Amino acid sequence: MTSQPYSDSKSVTDTPPSYTTTSTSELADSLQYRRFHFLQSKQTRNIVLTCIRDIVSAPDFTPSSVIPIVNACAAALFASEFSDLIQTPNFEGHTALYWAIVNERQEAFSALSKFIPKFSSACSSDLHLACMVTNDQALFSQLNLGNVNPKDEPLRRSLGSSPDDVQVDSEDGLCKTQFIARLRIRKLEKRLLITEDVGIEFVAGGRIWLFRFYMDCDGSLPVRPTGMIQIGTRSGEPGSAAPPSELDLTMHKRYDLKSDDEIIYASIYWPMDK
Repeated sequence: MTSQPYSDSKSVTDTPPSYTTTSTSELADSLQYRRFHFLQSKQTRNIVLTCIRDIVSAPDFTPSSVIPIVNACAAALFASEFSDLIQTPNFEGHTALYWAIVNERQEAFSALSKFIPKFSSACSSDLHLACMVTNDQALFSQLNLGNVNPKDEPLRRSLGSSPDDVQVDSEDGLCKTQFIARLRIRKLEKRLLITEDVGIEFVAGGRIWLFRFYMDCDGSLPVRPTGMIQIGTRSGEPGSAAPPSELDLTMHKRYDLKSDDEIIYASIYWPMDK
């Protein structure tokens, strides 16, 4: 890969950058020892941005070069600075991780994400959008992006439960606006009794769907509570939640006595947007 050094003093355009002059590997090699040169800090940052941009979007991408380039970039900056840089929307309004997902750069995504202790809220929103654009429920689940209640996650772990599981079938005879989802909600009733709000998101049909179970009671909780279900979707920027105007939902629930899990089979169909 060859590139011109990136400059964060200029606004990023929507047009693809040109990839000429210096190779990305050479730029990465030039980063050695720069971390301790204060006067070169801005230049170092620009070189790091150039290298990252190339490994997530350059047309002549070489998977085997990703790890050494990312390691060189990480070594050139302080850990917190590098983590912040790759979670900031520096590239056409999105993060490097977004483009790694959209451009199917699995090696780049894995190498970069290792330097992030915890996704920032902005980065998490960008990851939601990337998984929605690529319709990738497997990655969405792997990144644990489906939990919508921060208080519920530590509770689930304290109950000794593994993460909730969602499997989506949108192939084999189903139309483009139909899918079947199987949701396994771990220890749903216990979590509802404690938090009164359990939600899970998943990707299907180019949207992010929300199944939310919540208590609607006046203080006296029954032994086996009946949760109300709210369905919503994100079809645009993260944060918008509006289901299609017409929705055909068929749902069956089964309670697993052995595991104390709630298993839900949902078949969803919605007309094409007009």
